[in-house]
Amino acid sequence: MQPYNLSATAENDLMEIARYTLNNWGKEALKRYRIGLKNTFLNIAKNEIPKRTFSTTFPDLFVSKYKYHYIFYIAKNRITPVIIGVIHEKRDIVSQLNERLG
Repeated sequence: MQPYNLSATAENDLMEIARYTLNNWGKEALKRYRIGLKNTFLNIAKNEIPKRTFSTTFPDLFVSKYKYHYIFYIAKNRITPVIIGVIHEKRDIVSQLNERLG
């Protein structure tokens, strides 16, 4: 069993990241970035990354960062964290999260 779950929106984010990275920087860059994201997800699942809350409105929503992407996940009172978004730092993060949590 995988130690974390990906929401459908997070899976879409990863596909978008993969396409963009492949088109702009090639296969090797994509491979390195995928490995880095996956390791960050695993570290979230193992509680090896300090939990940073994002909003008092959503106290179970936490955020971490890998290079240029913020990783949003729900972890409190859950055995397996659910990653709900992998959003580029230049995107409108609040509107992206509103769509996912609204």
